[in-house]
Amino acid sequence: MTSSRVLESSDTELEGLPDHTDARVISLVDTWYDAVMHAGGEGIPTRSILSAERLSRWRDDISIYEYLPIKNDFLIRIDAPSFVAASGESFQGTTPREIDLKYGTCLMAALLKTLNEKRPTFHYIQLVGQYGKCRQWLRVLLPARTTDQCGDPIFQVLGARFPCEPIHDN
Repeated sequence: MTSSRVLESSDTELEGLPDHTDARVISLVDTWYDAVMHAGGEGIPTRSILSAERLSRWRDDISIYEYLPIKNDFLIRIDAPSFVAASGESFQGTTPREIDLKYGTCLMAALLKTLNEKRPTFHYIQLVGQYGKCRQWLRVLLPARTTDQCGDPIFQVLGARFPCEPIHDN
């Protein structure tokens, strides 16, 4: 079993994907690593490589967090429809800091770490759904980059959350 450590609250950072990870999640992470190989040693793959077409299997699962260096913050460009349906609320157009303040999570720190380390990060997170039932999810954060109209870099993190029940060794 992959070891983990608690960041704060209900976010638990994992060193890698858990042993029991669904093939669909593994395929998403493998797609990111394949994009890195096509990026030509630049570390963070571009959105032209990680295109909407290439990521279409996970269209309803991916949120896009765009880094705003002037504010040292992110803007939630797209909030994953599957997660919006599960939680009953959308944070599209807001910042991860608002989520952290509302729920006592560490999303902002996790996004910054993902960008700084230029590699995927994985976390267990808790979500209390629309009907008050607490559920565990696996959060996958993948760094990416694109450019603005002037050709300047824009850094993003693609975030996907998948419902899961961790397996505990007794």
